[in-house]
Parts: sequence; structure tokens; C-alpha cells
Amino acid sequence: MTEQQPNGNWFRQAIRQAPWRTQTQASSLVLAVVVMVAVIGALYLAQASRTAAAGRRLQELEVQREVLEQQNEQLRAEIAALRSVPRLIDEAQDLGFHNAKQDEVDYIVVEEVPAALGAPPTPVPTVTELVPTYDETLDGWLSEQMAVFREHFGLFWQRTFGKGGPPPDG
Repeated sequence: MTEQQPNGNWFRQAIRQAPWRTQTQASSLVLAVVVMVAVIGALYLAQASRTAAAGRRLQELEVQREVLEQQNEQLRAEIAALRSVPRLIDEAQDLGFHNAKQDEVDYIVVEEVPAALGAPPTPVPTVTELVPTYDETLDGWLSEQMAVFREHFGLFWQRTFGKGGPPPDG
């Protein structure tokens, strides 16, 4: 028969029976730490390389934007030069156009002009006709507003409380 050992000794006995287990556990722990450090380092390097690539792309886009802005300014300058009056006059002369002389101008005579078109335009009213003169005073305006208020208040009082009329002023 085997002898029963107390609860605390079975662990010591298991370690004594297999001393290679502690070496395996220690080396496993070291290996796990090395793997974790390698994974974290790889993640850091991947993130750093993505950030660097995004920075390079941003610089390229900024250079491209500057080039496009310069091209736009060049095109605006060309458009302004093409729209200039002296250039347009030269272009018209190259096409055979010139300023008309008195004998080259033809006028069209319209015989029967409708009366509505031939009537003189109605005169434009002056400012004093459009805008009435302002002669109201503050005292007059306040009196008018109080009269309107009393009238509306009286109607409200009659609708709400009957025919007794509004309460006396005071």
C-alpha cells in the first residue's frame, strides 16, 4: 500500500520526480516573452512604414497641386491675352473686317410704326411724388398707438367678460 502524503508535499514531489519540467517552464516563459516582443516590434514597424508611405504620398500630392496651380495661372494668363481688345481687332482685320465708312452704312427706314412704339415715354415721377412728406411726431404716434390698443383691449374685454366694458383707467 502507498502511503498518503499531506496536501502540500505532492507538488514538491512532482517537481522532484521531473526536474526537467522547471527548465521547460522557464525556457517556455522566455520564449513567450521573446515572441511577444517580436510581435509588438513587427506591429510597430508595420505602422511606422505605413505612416512614412502616407507622408511620401502627401508630399507627392502637394507637388502635383502646385504644378496644377501653376498650369491654371498660365491658362488664365493666356485667356486674358486672347480676350484683349487689340488682339481681337487684329484678328478681325485679318478676317477682312474694318471700321465702316459713312458710305458703307445702310439705314433701314420703317414706314408704319405702331402708335404704342412711337408715343413718348411717360415721365418718371420725382422722389417727392413717390415718398410722402414725414410730419408725424413721437407724441402723435404714441397717442395713435394707445387709441388702437384701447380699442383692441375693449374688444378683448367684451368677448371675454361680457358687455361690462373694460375696467376704468387708473
